Amino acid sequence: MKKIIIAAAALAAATTATSASAQASRAVANANANARLLSPLALESRRGINFGDIVMVNVTGDQTVSLDRLNGDIVCGTGGALTCSGTRTTGEFRITGTQGQTVNVSLSQPSFALSGSNGGSLVFTPTIPATVALGAPGPNANLFTVGGSFVIGTSTRDGLYSGQIEVQVQYQ
Repeated sequence: MKKIIIAAAALAAATTATSASAQASRAVANANANARLLSPLALESRRGINFGDIVMVNVTGDQTVSLDRLNGDIVCGTGGALTCSGTRTTGEFRITGTQGQTVNVSLSQPSFALSGSNGGSLVFTPTIPATVALGAPGPNANLFTVGGSFVIGTSTRDGLYSGQIEVQVQYQ
């Protein structure tokens, strides 16, 4: 009887060891498979930036003119050295792409030269949003505005100043 119990115990131990050995040599895990399918991005310039008319009254030092990209407010130097008037507009761009995605907005350069019609130039530094979250498509959807600033100094010439900025967009 003792021999039968020992034999049964040995058989049970061998079966358990074999089962544990088989389990240790096999493991199973699952992984997700994903693909993000995106529409090509398109960027449309809908409106240029216009600082309006700036009269250089008594410029005795550097005067910064800035146009707020969110509300179109203008800061026209300090101390009465400049007088700003006329129609002012922020620049406006529209992005077309995949709804629900976030797009990074960047500039090809942090500042750009505006060339004057009577010679000279101004260094224009645009302000843009860092990102835009794309909503439902539409003609007035996924818009962002651009503002910026430049400095008028004592040697700045009068005239019409103009130039172009290059805005870039990319999916995050």
